[in-house]
Amino acid sequence: MFRRILFGFIMAFLFLSMYQSNFRFVNPSKLLGAYILTEDTTFSFKGWFSGKYQVHKEIFVRDSFGLRNIFIRIRNQVDFSVFDKANTPEVVIGKNNYLFDKRYIAGYYGTDFVGTDSITNVVNRLKFINDTLKKLNKTLLIVFAPDKAWFYPEYIPDRYKTNIEHTNYGSYLKLITEAGIDCIDFNSYFIANKGKSKYPLIPKYGVHWSFYGAELAGDSLISYLEKARHIKMAHPISDSITFNTDSLFDVDVENSMNLLCNLKGPTLAYPWAKFKVDSTITMPNVLIEGDSFYWGWQNKFFNIRGTLSQSSDFWYYFKKTDKKQPTKQELKEKIAETDVVIIISTTHNWAGIGTGFIENTYNMFKGEPTKEQVIAFTENLNNIKAKIKSDAKWLAQVKEDAEKGNISVDSAITLNAVWVLKHQQN
Repeated sequence: MFRRILFGFIMAFLFLSMYQSNFRFVNPSKLLGAYILTEDTTFSFKGWFSGKYQVHKEIFVRDSFGLRNIFIRIRNQVDFSVFDKANTPEVVIGKNNYLFDKRYIAGYYGTDFVGTDSITNVVNRLKFINDTLKKLNKTLLIVFAPDKAWFYPEYIPDRYKTNIEHTNYGSYLKLITEAGIDCIDFNSYFIANKGKSKYPLIPKYGVHWSFYGAELAGDSLISYLEKARHIKMAHPISDSITFNTDSLFDVDVENSMNLLCNLKGPTLAYPWAKFKVDSTITMPNVLIEGDSFYWGWQNKFFNIRGTLSQSSDFWYYFKKTDKKQPTKQELKEKIAETDVVIIISTTHNWAGIGTGFIENTYNMFKGEPTKEQVIAFTENLNNIKAKIKSDAKWLAQVKEDAEKGNISVDSAITLNAVWVLKHQQN
């Protein structure tokens, strides 16, 4: 009897999958996160006999069979509910089901510490950028966004616990403060107000600040800019609050796990904010470079653009809206029109802070070549060296020069290539 039931279940499953593949009688929700679905392939004798057609077709069928998304969610739900396991890379299930990102835990315990020398070098560059901007009547502001691991260390699984000696966050905060660079430490502020705020500041199933916490921080940022620039700006006015348990990135970690059922969590607050602008208000031109915490300041509930000039911009990990890194000229023009430059980053991202922005801005002010220029120069140099080696007559002349100069042939080839590059630029 059991075998018949099992056989019937398997046949029903195969029939439903086949029917769904052809007729799509249900519309399951899409899987979230980063993944690439294989497109179908066309038959060819060449592909058949090489075996590529069969491999490609097998992968396509695996990625597109009916009810695939539902069964993936069922598997993930079982692993989470029964085995306390997350099938999403970097996700850690903490105590009481608090969800973390492994990188935040590494930042909290300092296992990703980059070293004092490296941090000092970056801060020295920030100091130079800060001093240069001040001479131009511009403001540099460093914003430390809150970190969930620092906010909820009591929920981090015991297997990750280790002695804390040095952290990127602590070292950067200390050196930036000592250098006299303007900064706002929202991480410490949030920790100090843990349990005191009216609504949760950091959600249980998300990795960013809550929308409520982001709005509080945004209002504090505006107040800071007013004092730094000696201006009056518009502040958010909240006329209503929506309460929910699962909205947008307040559950971004949970969403990435692609579970079958939503997790039950604390009720979160979503204040609807507006900005009232009149003739007494100054709207500064602001360039913000940083990570995804910025999106807490630009959404349907709270949009900081309402108190900034229309020319203000956000470069996500030093990428423009077209997802391309700005050129040296674009960086120069943007800095020239900007009143305030803000770098915002959560603590774990301080291991690689600036993502090129600090280095390129420093080199622009210092007059040194950017990283991209160095790479381009090296590629051109290697191309010319290859041409020399492939040209018998040219190579013979270089060997003769090397012998006369009492240097190696390789050094002579490099000197000749550099000479050619300089004359090409002239």
